[in-house]
Amino acid sequence: MSWLVHHTLSEGYASQAEELRRRNEIDRAADFCRLAAEAEVNALNDLNPSKTRTIGITAVSAVSLYFKAQEFSQAKKLAHKWLATDLLPPFAVEELEDLLQVIRFEESRQIGRAHV
Repeated sequence: MSWLVHHTLSEGYASQAEELRRRNEIDRAADFCRLAAEAEVNALNDLNPSKTRTIGITAVSAVSLYFKAQEFSQAKKLAHKWLATDLLPPFAVEELEDLLQVIRFEESRQIGRAHV
């Protein structure tokens, strides 16, 4: 399948996740965010390395979707994987670094809540 097919699947899953979130079906919404993230990862794997802007946008999207799915470990791994390449434009590097900070903060909040 092509980048476009995977990306379109991701958009559909993300849209379903948002609808579920509005209906307060948080667990099901997280499942659809996970599916959307996985589709974006597949889209990334189909991209030509010369498409740096599209790689950047798609990498940020996939990490963000894993974060929304509460898949913090997957989100961090993916962010670090792409930050370790020379394929990202500066805006994507900045956004992935920001997402990593948000993920770490949310992880520490959840750990704090577990100890209360």
